Amino acid sequence: MKPAAHKEDLRIRRTKESIYTAFKQMVCEMPYEKITVKALADRAMINRNTFYLHYESTDDVLREIQAGYMERYIELVKDYNYLDNQKEIVRSFFEFMESQDEFFKKITCDSRLDYVREPMQRKVLAHTHSKTTRLHTKQVCIQNIVRAFNNTTLALYRQWVQDGRKIPLKQMIELAATLMEGGIKAFANRE
Repeated sequence: MKPAAHKEDLRIRRTKESIYTAFKQMVCEMPYEKITVKALADRAMINRNTFYLHYESTDDVLREIQAGYMERYIELVKDYNYLDNQKEIVRSFFEFMESQDEFFKKITCDSRLDYVREPMQRKVLAHTHSKTTRLHTKQVCIQNIVRAFNNTTLALYRQWVQDGRKIPLKQMIELAATLMEGGIKAFANRE
């Protein structure tokens, strides 16, 4: 009985990989909102019924792919404290970003896809901040400033990419880490 179960698992993995590959290609080629289940199934060389065995919508495919990226990144930074390890977080972020495929870079750097990226970013930041009690507050103005810091590393990365990566990666990491570490520590220590 095991060989049949293994074959089924292998078929499911192959089907999902085919869907992932087709989906990622389509996101890189067209507006996200134009991707239909029919077009995705055609590109993945499966029928729509097969697609619906695994997913309810293309949004479900996106969420599953994003979950994989989130898990890998969170594992990378799991031991870092947002205040005390800002340099390591910035370095890990830039290196992680640069090691990803074109799909991930597209959903990260294309401002038209901010609504696609933001749920993933919120989950990652919630995990990162859970280790830093000094930043937990109910004051809305402080929460907004912390959110702005969170978005700064991403904004620096996006601008660096948009500018054609003219500054070497190592130098960009050093500049971004200095800015982030100095800023967040000064803010946290002001009280």
